Amino acid sequence: MMRKWFGAVAVATLIAVPGTDSALAQLPRSATVATHAVGSLYNAIGTGIATVVSRNAPMTVRVQPFAGPPAWLPSMDQGNTDMGVLTSADAVTSYKGIVHYKKPFKNQRLLVVGGAIQLSFYVRKDSPIKTTADLKGKRIPTDFPGIPIVMLSSTAGLASAGLSYNDVVKVPVSDLQAGNQAFIEGRTDAGWHALRSPAVEEANARVGGVRWIPVNDSPEGASKMAEVYPGSYPLTVKAGSATGVVNDVAMLTNDIYLVGAKEMNDEAAYAIVKALWDHNKELAAAYPALAAWRPGRMVSKNAFIPYHPGAIKFFREKGVWDSGMDELQAKRLAQ
Repeated sequence: MMRKWFGAVAVATLIAVPGTDSALAQLPRSATVATHAVGSLYNAIGTGIATVVSRNAPMTVRVQPFAGPPAWLPSMDQGNTDMGVLTSADAVTSYKGIVHYKKPFKNQRLLVVGGAIQLSFYVRKDSPIKTTADLKGKRIPTDFPGIPIVMLSSTAGLASAGLSYNDVVKVPVSDLQAGNQAFIEGRTDAGWHALRSPAVEEANARVGGVRWIPVNDSPEGASKMAEVYPGSYPLTVKAGSATGVVNDVAMLTNDIYLVGAKEMNDEAAYAIVKALWDHNKELAAAYPALAAWRPGRMVSKNAFIPYHPGAIKFFREKGVWDSGMDELQAKRLAQ
């Protein structure tokens, strides 16, 4: 059975639809947003989004932690998960059913493009490892069956330096949190995670300090990285801007999406996007990484999947959706 969220007979709160004088629409009392496991960057981001939307829209959003998108995308296809937070790479590969996804998950629609996520390997602060190339022969977490996109991104990080998992000592782990735990316990020489992740903050406290090491951001390195991980690019993070950034460090970067189910009520999608746009400053207060989720990034000409009609309605009213975006939307719906 589809969630109350989608049904015309849902128990709902009646409000005036923004931008109209008299039309009323049924909105759900509650909604869900799927994230990675508790302790991950995506869980923290999802929790911040849930807080801001719950405070500023007529619905309560609760967080649903999963191992990763492969676990919640089927739930969204079945109508049991309303929204989710994932990378642009996860979105496009799952939408098309390629790379780690054996079937397409076409039920997702883009609500907003958020900030960019930076990923790289991290080591103990006193480690002799200085660059990704130095990981050759070292113990590295691998497999990540609970969240296969991590295996893809870490493979891309290695590829930037001309390495593959055949060049390192593989230490199988189930997901990001297990990989971080292996690092804390000294079973790996390096971990792979996202900048400002709560898990890395924990590792920093428990091992006496961590240090991020750079991917190879040369044109050749960037090209090799993008071949493995669609939509990725190197971006330099300035020294001192986050835990473990001892020196300027180039990291694998891609965009973060908030997606909603295709069946989501247009007015609900509109209300969610409006809350994130109108109360944008509250996002940074909810979680520091959400400071990058600025209105100017929410509509992207590099979007890899279609936008939700309710989001498009809002963006048209704000004057940030143009004919070029109409063309991109048509292209993405046809793929």
